[in-house]
Amino acid sequence: MGLASCAGPTQRSAGENPARGTTSPAASAAPPGADAEPVATLDELAARGAVDAPLMKETLRADPAAPKTAEIRAERDLCVRAAFAASASVRAWFADASGDARGDAATGVSGLVPPRGPACAKKGEVLRLMVDAPANATMSRAVVWTSP
Repeated sequence: MGLASCAGPTQRSAGENPARGTTSPAASAAPPGADAEPVATLDELAARGAVDAPLMKETLRADPAAPKTAEIRAERDLCVRAAFAASASVRAWFADASGDARGDAATGVSGLVPPRGPACAKKGEVLRLMVDAPANATMSRAVVWTSP
């Protein structure tokens, strides 16, 4: 299985949320049990595309009730990136049909997958956004972008 390489945008510090100009709860110093920041909506996640996935187009919005079903079928060579948000810390990554990870995994209540730039697939491959959420994660969402 061949891998293509893609250059990603410059990274910022973990937890930064440019759509709101704040940091995520994972990056804040709030004590456990404090009121958590609401989970970002799909529209708020999609608005991050201009900064977090420049020159990429929105391809998929993962249903809040079933984010584990986010699957991209490459009809041509392409690169993918996703923004996610959850009510509790989750681990998210892209996996190919064999289950191998494409790019690094991201961990937290919100972030980018892969965190350091897009993951790429060759024509005909299928990439699935995987979300490993604990039982207390009552809600998680994701928006996926592709290029070219």
